[in-house]
Amino acid sequence: MRFSFSLVPSPPMSAFGDTIARAEAWGYDLAWVPDQGFMQDPFVALSYLTTRTERLRLGVGVTNPYQRHPMQIARAAAALADLRPDGFILGLGAGEKRRIRDRVGAPTGPFVDTISTTMQVLRDLFDGKRVSVSTGVFELDDVALEINEPPRVPIYLATTHPDAFRAAGAYADGVIVGDVSEPAVMARIVGWIREGAEAHGRDMKDIAVVAWCATIVADDRAAVIEHLRRPVIGSAINGMHRETRGLMDVAPEHFPQIRAAKFDPALALSEDAIPDDMVDRFAIAGPADYCAERIRALRDVGVDTMGFRMPVALTGLYDFETNLRRLIQDVVPRVEG
Repeated sequence: MRFSFSLVPSPPMSAFGDTIARAEAWGYDLAWVPDQGFMQDPFVALSYLTTRTERLRLGVGVTNPYQRHPMQIARAAAALADLRPDGFILGLGAGEKRRIRDRVGAPTGPFVDTISTTMQVLRDLFDGKRVSVSTGVFELDDVALEINEPPRVPIYLATTHPDAFRAAGAYADGVIVGDVSEPAVMARIVGWIREGAEAHGRDMKDIAVVAWCATIVADDRAAVIEHLRRPVIGSAINGMHRETRGLMDVAPEHFPQIRAAKFDPALALSEDAIPDDMVDRFAIAGPADYCAERIRALRDVGVDTMGFRMPVALTGLYDFETNLRRLIQDVVPRVEG
């Protein structure tokens, strides 16, 4: 099993690099830099990280074709793959429509069709082909990367949409499953990915599965659950596809309240809207032994990479580096032991 984490770049960039370098020394396999907001540019940050690390794989987790044209994504990805040969991963997703895409006037278009076309276009560009395509989101008119022998860049798709999981099985090298820590639901998702893979003659062993969820080591589980409940789990519920949300046992009658509470902190949230057991389906929080047991259960249903996430909403309550160190030093040996 591989162990990865995500970290938002923030000034000074040197301190950001220090943290990533320490994580590499602790034994992490992969670091992700998000493109899910208006922070420092992730591709620039990743370029800097190639100067601060040696063996660590690096990934953008994730960018999207609504805000960045696929040709621009391909150019940036090719440069990073050149700087870190066989060590860069391109993560794609939808991005946050209301909070980010709408605020910059990004084009709109159906996600599954758009992202499927994007993956095929990027694959063709990385194969050195000329591409012509027109969608409601982007166009390319007989263009190719002006690079001799472009590198092959692994593409991972981040989603909670059943049809996008199938599309990932068809076209992607990996899948980033957001906010699912419940093994039974993860097993169903792996099944969707397998459907897409088998329909296109692919083998599941060639497709990585990343469990991307908030993971916090703490002796006081009750306190962490309370901290996660509204700002983190409420946000995850709001962004999750309705079918996957149903598998996670989110009651339909509670969803409008959870959705409204995300955008208005003053609104009250009923006690039964996000109960403790629901928090546990979206996140992993507790002592090291407990966290290791939860991770092993995900591994048993097909997850081969953990994506540890420290929610930005909790950075004032928990120290990111302390949590990151405890995960790799206290939890991972118990998973692998």
